[in-house]
Formats: sequence, C-alpha cells, structure tokens
Amino acid sequence: MEFTVAIDGPAASGKGTVARTLATRFGFAYLDTGLLYRATARKTLDGYDPVVAAKALNLEDLDGDDLRLPDVAQAASRVAANEDVRAALLEYQRNFAEQPCGAVLDGRDIGSVICPSADVKLFITASEVVRANRRLEELLG
Repeated sequence: MEFTVAIDGPAASGKGTVARTLATRFGFAYLDTGLLYRATARKTLDGYDPVVAAKALNLEDLDGDDLRLPDVAQAASRVAANEDVRAALLEYQRNFAEQPCGAVLDGRDIGSVICPSADVKLFITASEVVRANRRLEELLG
C-alpha cells in the first residue's frame, strides 16, 4: 500500500515528533528530510563535493550522532543553497515517498514541493518561545 504523509512546518515546531509517532503507529517508513542536508554537509566537511555527496546518500548516512552538531548545521545551510544539491535531494525524497509500506516525510516544503500529491498533508506550528526552548534543549543535549 503506497500512502504518503507529508509534514511541514518551521524548525523545532514538533513535526519530527509527530512524524515519528505516525510512522511507528502505522508501520510506515520515516524520513527526516532535514537530515539529508545535514548528511550531505557532513560529507562536505570530510572533503566531498556537495553534489557528489548528495547523490551518494543512503539511509545509513542519516544515523550519525554528529549530524546535529553546530558545524554540521552551518554547513547544511551552505549546501542547501546549491541548486544541484537540492535537485539531487528532491529526487531522493520523492523516491523515498513511494515506499510500498507507506511513508512519512517531515521537513520544509514537503507538502508543496516534495510531495504535492501526498495522501495527507499536515502543517505543524509552535510558538517562537516553545521552538526556541526546543532548539536550546537540542543544542545542550
């Protein structure tokens, strides 16, 4: 059964928590699309070309504990500005969304750009104070 849930919203709004919960509850594959940019950035910090890194990503690359470090986050912003990287990761995300067991994707522009025909689209929000506290907890953790 191919079924796609697209969850969008600003950083630290809680979309990842909702996405993981839904994926677990329904047995769907889960993708935090922001980790794609962080994993690409991690590879560039190791000397890889950004486009080559983006095209070579696999799910194992998304498991590193170091993907949430500040230097990786800063590098992720730089690689996200590269059109060719975005094109490669767009393809990756769209392919992931076609999981036969169903898929939940969370990140930016998921419902509008990545999976415009998703079966379910959610936009999660939270106040700036809540988002700032969540981000602070993440950085301190």
